[in-house]
Amino acid sequence: MKNAAIFACCAVLLAANIALIHQNRGLKAQLSLPPPTLEVAVGVQVPDLRGFDLSGKPLEVLYGKDPRKVLVFVFSPTCAFCDDNWSNWQQVITALNHEAVRPVAVDVTSTVNSLFLAKHQLADVPVLVQVDPRATLSYRFHLTPQTILVDRTGKVEKVWTGILNDSAVAELKQLLNEKVAASQDSSHHPAFK
Repeated sequence: MKNAAIFACCAVLLAANIALIHQNRGLKAQLSLPPPTLEVAVGVQVPDLRGFDLSGKPLEVLYGKDPRKVLVFVFSPTCAFCDDNWSNWQQVITALNHEAVRPVAVDVTSTVNSLFLAKHQLADVPVLVQVDPRATLSYRFHLTPQTILVDRTGKVEKVWTGILNDSAVAELKQLLNEKVAASQDSSHHPAFK
């Protein structure tokens, strides 16, 4: 009788330990992800992206009037992780078909200068240096680096937060190649506004 009680207690403790191990694994997986409230969610409708370029001229990315997707690179010139990510972003920018995808970079600190833009080969990429505060809130430009793919209507399709690894770069190139194939059916490609 005494042995049966000890055996039952051991079995209960073993089951509780197994349950705790599973719960800990799930919690560790959740903690390794960025908090979901800090990045814009997939499927969210974002407003047109408005702000100013380095020279102070207004710059707009308008949705619904252009058949192309928009790929937003969110960075800070003082962010070490962004520095590590520039080579990945350059791979993606180089692979872009500008008739299918509009790249745009966003400096969340408004501290970028012309030397930085030249160093990172951003002469052909519109760079918003001062972003409309409403856009900052809607797009949740709080984390850097971020790479955000937005469809032609302004709906967020995918968000990559942090340094892009090789599989993320490959995924991004694949997504953009699918967009290229779809856009080649269209005969109208308006210029970037």
